[in-house]
Amino acid sequence: MSLKVRADRQYSDTKSKANVAEGNVSVQLGNAELHAERIEFDAAYRTLYASGAVRFRRGKQFFQASSFRYNLVQQKGLLHDVYGVIDLEEPLTNPLTNPQTTSAPAESSTTKPASPEDMPAVACPPLLPPIPDWHPHPWAVTAWGGQMIDADFGPTFLFDGRMRPEGLLGVGLQKRIKRAGPLAIELEADLFSHIADQQQGGAYNQSQPNADLPSQSFGEGILGIGARLWVQPWLSFSLIEGISFNTDVSLYEKTFREKNSQLLNYLGFEVEAAVSPDLSLVGRIHHRSGAFCLFNGVSGGSNGYLLGLRYRWGRDTHELESTLMPPPPQCEDPDRANRVKPSSLSERLESIALGDGGNPQRHVSNHDKTEGRTIPPAQQQAMRTEAIAKVDQRISDIALSGSFSIEQRGGSKTERSKSSVEDKNRFGYIRPQQLKKREKTQLITGSISRWRIQASKVLITKDGWESERMSFTNDPYTPAQTRLDAEDVIARKQRNGDIVISARRNRLIIEERLPVPANRRQRIQKEQVESRWNLGFDKEDRDGFFIGRRLKPIQLTRNFTLKMQPQFMVQRFNDGETNSYPAPGESAESEDVKQISSTGDLFGLKAKLNGQLWGWATRLNADISTFEPQNFANGSRYWGSVENVIDMPWIGDVTARLFGAYRYRTWNGSLGETDVYSAQAGFIEQRMSFKWGESSNSSLWRIGIGNYQADSSSSFNLTDSLRANFYGSLTNSYPIWRGEPAPLTPDQAYRYSPVAVVPGISFNTNVNTLLAAYGDGTSQNTFSISGGPSLTLGTFSKPFLDYTQLSISGGITLKQGNSPFNFDRAIDLGTIGIGLTQQIAGPLVLNAGIGVNVDPASEYYGDVIESNIELLWQRRSYDVGFYVNPYEGIGGFRFRLHNFDFNGTGVPFVPYTPTSWMNTTNTDRPF
Repeated sequence: MSLKVRADRQYSDTKSKANVAEGNVSVQLGNAELHAERIEFDAAYRTLYASGAVRFRRGKQFFQASSFRYNLVQQKGLLHDVYGVIDLEEPLTNPLTNPQTTSAPAESSTTKPASPEDMPAVACPPLLPPIPDWHPHPWAVTAWGGQMIDADFGPTFLFDGRMRPEGLLGVGLQKRIKRAGPLAIELEADLFSHIADQQQGGAYNQSQPNADLPSQSFGEGILGIGARLWVQPWLSFSLIEGISFNTDVSLYEKTFREKNSQLLNYLGFEVEAAVSPDLSLVGRIHHRSGAFCLFNGVSGGSNGYLLGLRYRWGRDTHELESTLMPPPPQCEDPDRANRVKPSSLSERLESIALGDGGNPQRHVSNHDKTEGRTIPPAQQQAMRTEAIAKVDQRISDIALSGSFSIEQRGGSKTERSKSSVEDKNRFGYIRPQQLKKREKTQLITGSISRWRIQASKVLITKDGWESERMSFTNDPYTPAQTRLDAEDVIARKQRNGDIVISARRNRLIIEERLPVPANRRQRIQKEQVESRWNLGFDKEDRDGFFIGRRLKPIQLTRNFTLKMQPQFMVQRFNDGETNSYPAPGESAESEDVKQISSTGDLFGLKAKLNGQLWGWATRLNADISTFEPQNFANGSRYWGSVENVIDMPWIGDVTARLFGAYRYRTWNGSLGETDVYSAQAGFIEQRMSFKWGESSNSSLWRIGIGNYQADSSSSFNLTDSLRANFYGSLTNSYPIWRGEPAPLTPDQAYRYSPVAVVPGISFNTNVNTLLAAYGDGTSQNTFSISGGPSLTLGTFSKPFLDYTQLSISGGITLKQGNSPFNFDRAIDLGTIGIGLTQQIAGPLVLNAGIGVNVDPASEYYGDVIESNIELLWQRRSYDVGFYVNPYEGIGGFRFRLHNFDFNGTGVPFVPYTPTSWMNTTNTDRPF
């Protein structure tokens, strides 16, 4: 047995009886490489000790450490002060399997040592000033003045209404009860005096409708809880929810609402702009309503505008608990003298078996000793920004490669699922990217394959590694915008080669200010992961809110896996009725009627069967919204497909697909939702992408045939017919002008975006044709052309209005003949779409788009056929968005962690602030 070592010098230590190698030491340990300044090997105890700039690589996993102790008998090793990069796309292998050892180090090795580029020098954590506390004041008092408006809730936001002769004056008191970074939860109490002059009345509760109302004065008291978001140190938005009580019935509410109440729900939408650390100007929309008739059956209420002057005082000293990971010995550490150092190898040789894991260092705490609290936040931020700009990131060529997404959505209409039934006949049709369709998704999807990690200790085992506490970040830069703080971390290779990293307890820390609890046991792996619970809202099939629970996948055979999600219909259980099905015995196209819900109506199921059948990819889906026998047929939807890639002579690879469906719902522009009751069909298609000069092009052709039973285009009944079709499409994107992005640094191009925004203008066009023939002898042939410019201004690197993307598209379709079906009927022959993405302030971005039918000959002229509105908090490593699609009646919430590819290893990212990071008498500390 032999241990092959390369070093500047090697000798035997007679005192410790260990073999020592010093100076640029490299060791090949199985399929792993180890570099260090010094390595000791004790043949008697079969132990290896490496110290000084330890660098350890196994495949795509890189670790640096201050020391490494390894027991060759137990095949366990302990890394101290660990930082590294792990890539889960490569199987985790034991770096120390079958090491060849001997009592004496070899003078030479046949193994070529790693180059400096392969094994970079040890990276030291940057010593950065802490994040300044911009909002230390937990108490606030506001002096209010305002005016009421004659408008409903929605138009109030657009200032669309008549200002009423009713003013109000008041005072408010706020107390912050919880803070997490830019978010805060506040309690609020307000007192107002309403002074109303004579004004026009409404149609209710008076002998003469719309008669003028006499003058009136009354008081109003409000109790509420608010959620505040600071988008800039001086700018915040807040939503206040609570109750409002009037000391007398408002005559306006009494005459404009069929029902009225002194006690109603209260909503406040507020924007606050600070003019000094303790003074700010505030604007608010003041809204009273019955909250969907929850208060005495009242619908609506009253609205007004408030302006206020706010004074803040007091001090909140709460700080986020931090994980202390001090710099390794070879790095600068002002607090090293206050820290107990571990003993040497010779002093602990008898315990090197690692049964106790070694004695960890004891650290000083920096929570109560950090100086410089009297320095203004602006100056602290300037110092921190300057220090960050000087950090050698040791990262280059970053590229976005997917994301890990948490999304919860719901709506009043049935959500669409991917299916071949739709034929995707609008492939390539040019529309603003702000109108990109959102397919139905799982609650949690995606993956992060590359992580930077940091830990005080990592225990290497024969099939993975472990750590008592470890931080992960998907962000390639330091300071990291997001990191996962995990406890009791275990990494193991599974039988199928997947890498699974599990942790007993987790929390996601955003911007080092906002801790978000994660699952108590989280699996981090390269494959996509799913949440077990699903909270959904489906008004069409499930009467509203429901809860689903995803069961563990069932491996039916070697080639087929079954996934099931049983569901409970919460809304039906609460209402005791259902409105989702036709009356028992009626045809499928009959209108839905109200029925008393039975026990079977309270349960549903979604199931997916995926696998391979004779080499063909097979997917079967079932969506069952009731198990009541009389409703089962009308409460079940099924669809599935088998597909394969076939090499055809002179043509190349084409995709062949057979599919079927039962009770599938799809969308068709102005017609909205249409039904395909049954379908059995197949098609072959080929897609290609190619460059032509500076333009990018993509094409598609498809030939299909099938039998469909679907909504008729000429009646309210179903029609059954054969359908054969050919579809061809060519899309072109030509860059007219391309500017330069901001410098590719974390505080410029990658400040708010995972990709560098490049200003420019491009023009996109699409030409397509559809030839369809039906079994009744009819046909529908179309030729469509669409296109429009996309303009991008700014680089998304400055705090305000530095990113605008405007997209405009128009389309014209020439049609010959008509389809007997609604689902493929050419309906919107003239369209226009407009999309806008606009940075508002900092990471806050508005993303909106609308599509309209502009065919003058159409009965749907002027109708909205597509829409989307999203408010996005966009950062380099993550984004949070709330969106709504008014046309399809769906909305939701989405949180994403971005996954990056990059070159380099980066630098440690867990914050470490010396206790004397700033001396108030000397602010020239060289950070």
